[in-house]
Amino acid sequence: MKLTCSHADLNAALRTLSRAVGTGKTHPILAGVCMVATDDGELHLTAYDLELGIHATIPAAVTTAGSAVVPYRLLSDITSRLSDAVSLAVDGTRLTLAAAGGSYSLSIASADDFPALPVVKADAGDLVDISDPLSAVLLACSADAAKQILTGVHLAADGAQLRLEATDGHRLATRTMPCDAAALDVVIPARTLQMVRQPAAIACDNAHAAITLADGTRIISRILDGAYPNAQALIPATFKATLTADRITLLHALERVAVIADQHNSVVKLKASASALKLSAEVEANSGIESIAADGKLPTLAVNAHYLIDGLRSMGGDTITIQSNSSTAPVVLQGEPGQTYLLMPVQIRS
Repeated sequence: MKLTCSHADLNAALRTLSRAVGTGKTHPILAGVCMVATDDGELHLTAYDLELGIHATIPAAVTTAGSAVVPYRLLSDITSRLSDAVSLAVDGTRLTLAAAGGSYSLSIASADDFPALPVVKADAGDLVDISDPLSAVLLACSADAAKQILTGVHLAADGAQLRLEATDGHRLATRTMPCDAAALDVVIPARTLQMVRQPAAIACDNAHAAITLADGTRIISRILDGAYPNAQALIPATFKATLTADRITLLHALERVAVIADQHNSVVKLKASASALKLSAEVEANSGIESIAADGKLPTLAVNAHYLIDGLRSMGGDTITIQSNSSTAPVVLQGEPGQTYLLMPVQIRS
């Protein structure tokens, strides 16, 4: 293998692959990146940790086609510090990386020993931009590995609409959008979907999802086993109390009161009056109160300030609607059409 490529292209591709590089503790070769140079002027790069695989392609001036597995960390750290075109050449068990003023020799392994990415036996649909809905629901995924199914995002499509939802048991974020994608009902790990920041085409079989991004990057991820809980059933059909307020004004007031609340348990109290919503927190000798204009009514609520802040930040539009049936019932935020965020109130002593 012998080629020359752009430093910027190689560095960008290696950054993209970083999430799928293995530790190498049990399978040393997975700590490397598999590089394949082809006669048609492309350099293919693949990383795979047996759960998540990423494949990227960059243009290259290929003199000799070939392949090798190169230690990812060394290659990435060196490449990130270069600023010129990069020449790569394989000779036996060594890779020579040369750039203006410098040359490095790295040990390599055979690409034949690098595991192939799983083949997803399903057709991908058209490109769909789900980056904004994803950013809004990913914040509600659980970080607890014991709740495996909740560490992912549930994607459900019926041919006319796509719903994305995530819950950690304390809150639920859901987004719906028009979409003519084929029927879909899968849970994909959050760590996979965090990479989707551009339009993507998704194909799924019984075990894996293949996500092809608009720039050609291909992501292969396992699908989480199990049935996702019926989170939509948590959202009440009707509400006894509804309040509307300016979203940004409420967000900023809440952020200020949270400074006091964070000294103990991050709990903030919400109390509505005829035309205002009061937010308060009291911790030992310190307290804080904010009052903003609001229309409607709410039961007196105690909530985790940061859960509520996350919900407000994830919404669009100027106005936020807050609904609830009692001080112990779910609190539901509605922003623009298709945006719903639910959180459970905190039960505290009066």
